[in-house]
Amino acid sequence: MCDTTSRAARGSVGGRPRWGLLYAATLPQLAALGVVEVAQSPHAVRVALRYLLALGVFLAMAAWLRANRAAFDLEDWCDCAGPQMTVRVIESRRPRPVPVPLDLPAILPAPAEEEYEVSGRRGPG
Repeated sequence: MCDTTSRAARGSVGGRPRWGLLYAATLPQLAALGVVEVAQSPHAVRVALRYLLALGVFLAMAAWLRANRAAFDLEDWCDCAGPQMTVRVIESRRPRPVPVPLDLPAILPAPAEEEYEVSGRRGPG
C-alpha cells in the first residue's frame, strides 16, 4: 500500500507511545517495593505493602496501556495509509420489534366454548 522503507514514513510523529510516562508511573513504586524487601518490618505489614505496591504497579501499567492504545495501533501505519484505507462500519443495534396487530383471528386460538358443543344440564326431574 505504501512505501515503508524510509524511517520517516514509519508511524506518525505525534502518535508514539509515551514511554517516559510509563517509567515515571512504575519506577517509584518498584523502588518502594525494593525498600519494603530490605526494611525490617513485621510480616503482616510487609505482606500488605507488597500487595498494595504490586497492585499499584499493575494498575499504573493498565492505565498507561489504555491511554496509549491508539498510539500502539498507529505505530506501524505509514503516513499515506489513512486516505487509502476503507473502513466498513456494521451497526450492531437490535432491530425494533414489529407490533403485532390485535385482530388476527387465524392465529389466535378459539375459545373452548366454540370448539366443543356446550349442552345445558338438566336437573333431576
